Amino acid sequence: MNSLTEPAPIIVGVDGSDSSIAALRKAAELAASLQTRLLVITCWTVPNFYNGTIEFDETAFERDAKERQTAAISKAFENGCPVPAQKRITHGRPAAELIKASAQAQMLVLGTRGRHEFIHMMLGSVSLECLGHAHCPVLTVTQGPRP
Repeated sequence: MNSLTEPAPIIVGVDGSDSSIAALRKAAELAASLQTRLLVITCWTVPNFYNGTIEFDETAFERDAKERQTAAISKAFENGCPVPAQKRITHGRPAAELIKASAQAQMLVLGTRGRHEFIHMMLGSVSLECLGHAHCPVLTVTQGPRP
């Protein structure tokens, strides 16, 4: 990368869970140390159980994603995000969307759900899929005590 181009961002996937909030804090710390910006991505999809017989407004799912992202940022940082941050809400499977975005990133930072999510491990979690297919280094962050 030459000095005339902006450095690639640190991307963090946020779903509102405690582990994604821990990942958000770590991603901001890394972005500050690398003097780059943060890209906060939250994905939404129509629930798998939807079969077309129930009417609903898809914008409700997008609105919920925006609210979860805003709440996560507020919870992670008492005085606002300490680095320049861009927020993105995207429609699609989280792993696929994060992998696609990782092509333009220095690093992808994700939370893990921990030992109680065995079913996700069997089916292939977002973190596991991103670890295997991202176009940049991936850091997974477990939920821990707040510094």
